[in-house]
Amino acid sequence: MAFDGAVRKLRARGAVAASISIALLMSACTAEAPPQPVAETVSPAQPSLPPRRIDYSRSREVSTEILRWFMQAGYKRFQAEAMADHARVESGFHPCISTNSGLRFTYQWGGLRLRRLDAYARAYGKCPPLDKQLAFADYELRNYPAYACFWAAKNRAEAAAALRRGLGLGRC
Repeated sequence: MAFDGAVRKLRARGAVAASISIALLMSACTAEAPPQPVAETVSPAQPSLPPRRIDYSRSREVSTEILRWFMQAGYKRFQAEAMADHARVESGFHPCISTNSGLRFTYQWGGLRLRRLDAYARAYGKCPPLDKQLAFADYELRNYPAYACFWAAKNRAEAAAALRRGLGLGRC
């Protein structure tokens, strides 16, 4: 009998030891990896939209696509409308427009913002497809504090004013 008791105690202790070992191994597996340095290129999340052929020469089609894209990406209707309004002001709904001052495309990107768009879209200096431009605009709006006032806007006019301040001057 004494032998049976000793075996049971040993099994119980072995089970406890095994449980602790497994718990330690599992916690090591679920530990967070150290933060990775942020790369200069950006990769904004894109809504899963089917590819569309847009006639860039037709401003009505471009306007409709901008509204559709931002609504699909979860924007409120007035925010999507403000994005379309801003595209009209910036480029006249011409996604591949370029100015003498070096500003380009739907939202007239320039300087570092233009280089980031180019890297994201892998456009290599050419006009990126409209969906890539919209995805990049979405990334900027969601990830830079300069655009916080856009998200605080309560209507189309406030959102449009926020875009003029944020995208144009880089501040709210």
